[in-house]
Amino acid sequence: GSLRRNWGGDIFQFCQILHSNLKVFHGRVNFDENIRVVDELRGLVSAKGTSCEGRFYEIPMDASQILNDPNRALGFMEQAVDDAADWGAEIVGLGSMTGIVGSHGQHLADRGPIAITTGNSLTVFSAYQNLLRACELTGINLGQESIAIVGIPGSIGAALAKLLTPVCKELICVARTASSRAKQLAAELGCELLTSIPDALKTARIVLSATSSGDCIDQNWLLPGSLVIDVAVPTDVIDSRVMRDDVLVLTGGMLLTPETMSRESMFIGFNHGMVPSCFGETMLLALENRRECFSVGRNLSIEGVLEIGSVAIEHGFDFSKLSSMGVPVDGQQISRFKKAVNRSRETKLLAGRSRRESLSCEGSVPLQNGHASHSQNGHATNSQNGHASHSQNGHETFSQNGNSAHTPFPSAIRPRVGGLEFSGHRPDGKNGANGHSHHLLDCNPVKQTLQDAATPTDLSRLAADQYQRYINPVLVALGKSSGFLKTFVRGDGCCLWDDAGNQYLDFVAGFGSLNLGHNHPAISNAVQSAMTSQAPGFAQAAVNPYAAALADRLVSCSPVGLEMVSFSNSGAESIEAAIKLVRIVSDRSRILYCHGSYHGKTLGALSITGNRKFQKPFSPLIDGMDAVEFGDSERLADALKSRKYAAFFVEPIQCEGGMHVPPRGYLNEVETICRETNTLFVLDEIQTGLGRTGELFCADHFGISPDIMTLAKSLGGGMIPCGAMLCRSQLWMKAYGSVENFALHSSTFAGGSLAMAAGLATLDVLEQGDLIENCQRRSEQLRAGLDDLASRNDLIAEVRGQGLLIGIEFNPLPTKIVRHFAAQDPTGVSHFLAPQALDAIRNLAPIYVMQTLLDEFGIYTQIARSMPSVLRVQPPLCVNESQIDSFLNALEKCCDEFSFSNRITDSMIAKSTVGKLDKKSPATS
Repeated sequence: GSLRRNWGGDIFQFCQILHSNLKVFHGRVNFDENIRVVDELRGLVSAKGTSCEGRFYEIPMDASQILNDPNRALGFMEQAVDDAADWGAEIVGLGSMTGIVGSHGQHLADRGPIAITTGNSLTVFSAYQNLLRACELTGINLGQESIAIVGIPGSIGAALAKLLTPVCKELICVARTASSRAKQLAAELGCELLTSIPDALKTARIVLSATSSGDCIDQNWLLPGSLVIDVAVPTDVIDSRVMRDDVLVLTGGMLLTPETMSRESMFIGFNHGMVPSCFGETMLLALENRRECFSVGRNLSIEGVLEIGSVAIEHGFDFSKLSSMGVPVDGQQISRFKKAVNRSRETKLLAGRSRRESLSCEGSVPLQNGHASHSQNGHATNSQNGHASHSQNGHETFSQNGNSAHTPFPSAIRPRVGGLEFSGHRPDGKNGANGHSHHLLDCNPVKQTLQDAATPTDLSRLAADQYQRYINPVLVALGKSSGFLKTFVRGDGCCLWDDAGNQYLDFVAGFGSLNLGHNHPAISNAVQSAMTSQAPGFAQAAVNPYAAALADRLVSCSPVGLEMVSFSNSGAESIEAAIKLVRIVSDRSRILYCHGSYHGKTLGALSITGNRKFQKPFSPLIDGMDAVEFGDSERLADALKSRKYAAFFVEPIQCEGGMHVPPRGYLNEVETICRETNTLFVLDEIQTGLGRTGELFCADHFGISPDIMTLAKSLGGGMIPCGAMLCRSQLWMKAYGSVENFALHSSTFAGGSLAMAAGLATLDVLEQGDLIENCQRRSEQLRAGLDDLASRNDLIAEVRGQGLLIGIEFNPLPTKIVRHFAAQDPTGVSHFLAPQALDAIRNLAPIYVMQTLLDEFGIYTQIARSMPSVLRVQPPLCVNESQIDSFLNALEKCCDEFSFSNRITDSMIAKSTVGKLDKKSPATS
């Protein structure tokens, strides 16, 4: 107890306490001869708001002593029950071995004076949920697996067998002896009964073990790809760590307490909220105020198991957190397991193929499907000879006694996540025990086929974990705890839906990639039409009709002078194409760009992105890139007079830099200065183009004609990645207009048929519909509302932008509040550990607004990457009047809330000050 209480505290104090404990207990065998309270449980509040409190009692016997002398153990248990009743307890839970002796709690239940439970029902439910979760993470399909239940006919093992019979390929019951009770259970379930664990593990890759003996499963017996749920106390799997990457041994029957529940208990705190389910069941009955003997005796009710599991979920207990040998299972462990299994599968496939090839030379007879069958000359086709045969789906099946003793994982398996109930049936058509199918929480994993492709909703349950494990753990860690990171599974127009079915207004629109909104039907139809017509996806050194048509359309609608098109897959790739073009056509090598700009994160694009935070980690970047102030035509003219720059790259509006709009006439002056200095004028319309600013291109507002223009984002209609670089024909011819040079720049997937079809449909929608006109109307509505709010709320510093490309800059948090917040760490260590902490505090207002808009009002927004004081407002062009009104109303409430918070906080700080007042000096107070 003293070790648990001080775990995670002062390390020197912990070592001192550890030493004092070791000095007392080292070499000691026997406990004190009396019961004692080892923990007080307070603040046990569930997600439903109900609460309880409790105690942990320790009896002076270990597990082996309890089993060897159950009568003595019962005597101590009776004392503990009486003591708990005197304290005021209304229910007692039996943990560890105390749940086994005394007829599984029946003796104490009959004796009284208060209710008793073994906790076994929730333990069964938890073990089953742990199994389903493990199957989801590893891609195991229970319907194709043999499962061994070790610990028959114990109450936990018997209940698990009844639950799993309907959903697995084959169930094997493993008992210590072939007792009449074990035989009866096996007969009821219609499954095989074995008394040898090694024999059972030759067939079963899924093992659930719940014996009372411990140390009965050697890890070397397990088949590659085995999953073991060890529910036993003491544990049945030998050793204190997993010895193989190709097996996964999980501590079964564990659950995570609700976040609302205090961690002050030494037991709960030491285990980081993970507790045995027997303890969880006792807590649940107390939280429900149910003074009843719930899990008592050998025969557990399946209905009771599912009932207590449902109650646990209602109260906020979580069964999805897995642990192995006392350590939480992380993504790396799952990845190693899956890799090892896949390697094993590949080895089996190669071995099977080698055997088939050798057999084909010995009298094989070809069948109609192209696979060989073999005669009875020693190469039989049945599965009992240890050779592989083919199934209709092309996967190999292997014998149960020979060289290949397990079935490899199918290549594409997903679990189907359903609602609360599942009516389970065996793959062979038989029902479960007594002819009845059981209702189970969660799911029956099913195989995914090409005809039954996984939907976003199907994949969403594991998505956050997989994203954190394989893609971006930092992003998930930052947004998961606050709930800001959503898993969106559907999009339509201006709306998104998450995996819980909640609807959101999308005011980010993929940072300009969704000008047409989510899943515009015209784009979807165009892509499907291209697929139906079997248009070639990619055929290099050939003419693609879709690409030719889209190039013609882009040249026709773009600014004057742009006559050649190079397709790409992204905005950054379009910028790379432009950088290469200006360098190959000019005798100058340097390039000029703007401070605060954003052109992409590939190395070339990053070299002309005016954000040192993005650039510095990848230095040295491409040489010869210089920056000038955005919007300052005089400094631009001074720089270009040197005539050392091949090109000037500029955005019409600096979006990522904080939605900065240049002074009126700036871009016209840029064009003039570039012409006078023989500098190529490159206009980045990746985010501003295709209707976003109220014209097809932002250049149309000013009547300018750049030498090169880059496009991407919405060019693919929000469905297919698509980009383009448009340039003057003389530039292209100078760079690539010869046999030697025409293939110097290319991209494997650029100009693919589906992307080109989407691009054509995008231009159709923009040119033939009213989206651009709607953008102009909604922009006027939005700006009027934002300007009015800014005039009434001093939280907003400025509103700027054009069309539906708006930025709201917030004033920083008052210095007094920032300093007070930082002073809460008297050591100042946090500031040194996180140098940008103060900047984050200063920009708390837009972060608060962004978070509250999402959580409270269902409106998805983002701050500008390079200027976090700016909230970007960038809805799809199809946004309607009521949706703009909803955003404005929600924004006003968020701003009013935060302004009020500022006033209250400022008042509190002014009255309390940082530090203590000198009570002896009235003047200071």
